Amino acid sequence: MRIRSVTMFTADLALADPFEHASSGRIEALNDIVLRLENEDGHVGYGEVRGNVHYVTGDTPGRVLAVLRELLAPALLGMDATSPHAAMERIAGMVVGNSSAKTVIDSALHDLFGKALELPVHVLLGGRLQEALPTHATLPFAAPEDTRRSATEYLDAGFRTLKLRVGLKPFERDVERMEVVREAIDGHPGGPETVLAIDANQGWRTKEAIRNIRRLSEFGLSFVEQPVPMGDYAGLREVRLNVDTEVMADESCGTPEDLLRLIREEAADAFHFKLCKAGGIGRLMKMVAIAESAGKPYVIGQMDEGMLATASAVHCGLVCRAKSFELWGFQRIATQPYRGIEVRDGAIHIADRPGLGIEVDESGLDLVEHLEA
Repeated sequence: MRIRSVTMFTADLALADPFEHASSGRIEALNDIVLRLENEDGHVGYGEVRGNVHYVTGDTPGRVLAVLRELLAPALLGMDATSPHAAMERIAGMVVGNSSAKTVIDSALHDLFGKALELPVHVLLGGRLQEALPTHATLPFAAPEDTRRSATEYLDAGFRTLKLRVGLKPFERDVERMEVVREAIDGHPGGPETVLAIDANQGWRTKEAIRNIRRLSEFGLSFVEQPVPMGDYAGLREVRLNVDTEVMADESCGTPEDLLRLIREEAADAFHFKLCKAGGIGRLMKMVAIAESAGKPYVIGQMDEGMLATASAVHCGLVCRAKSFELWGFQRIATQPYRGIEVRDGAIHIADRPGLGIEVDESGLDLVEHLEA
């Protein structure tokens, strides 16, 4: 079952609800790269990755497309598609880094293989442990009353983990927003079940982070995500040792190698895994194995992405024992050329269809290049 064609597309997915946090700048649209693989039997697999993730992986749409067009896509032609693992071993040896390009290839390989076998990807990964994935809702920078309204809407929709983006200047603006979120939770019937967290997205320095987390912990904080810059392992550890709130690594925890270092240095209590950082499904599942072997809690999450990329993370989440999930970002998109995921009562549901289980409308994509063996 060899790959006979590789097609690359792009799509700019405008956001109905643009966002901003401490490291992203304002994001108005998601710049998608989509890969289509077809094998000799006519089965087709798709992968999606968001290109404008420079603030997490260093990637841009142009960089992802360049490495695909110049190096990795031609190498896929004629490759045996019956083992995504073996194919990704070969791809990994061709270029250092470039985790986003590797992720879109690995997702397309798994989708193709699942469709050829008429099995969902989660079956290829060992089978379901979860029926549905309760997911976080994240509150971006906004005025306090807008933040209160968004928190209430998420609570009404069944979400039971609310994570507030922080890192604004002056800090009192974050305090004001925390106050209204706490009030929304306490005034809601689902409040007693609701977890409140913050994500600083690398926005603070060590002593500042310690001071701010202690202040915000007064509102019943369950965890804080990435309070200091991603390369500051010592600072992250110092924060962890000086606050009572659980400290989670996100931008610092990109790869299996990063995770091993964080555990070895006792720099974080918990970890946030994302496919675009890990470099694909195979490598993310290695991180799951490491965390579970070490007895460490972790979250399966994503960037804001379309349903196709979300589905890859969902299938990983279905086969593991993650502490929680953050897989709702596709809901910000105004319209997208993917279909197949539902959100009910604050949880992600995906049907047991072959591959990733997502329908792709190619008329909503822009062709970049088509290669045939």
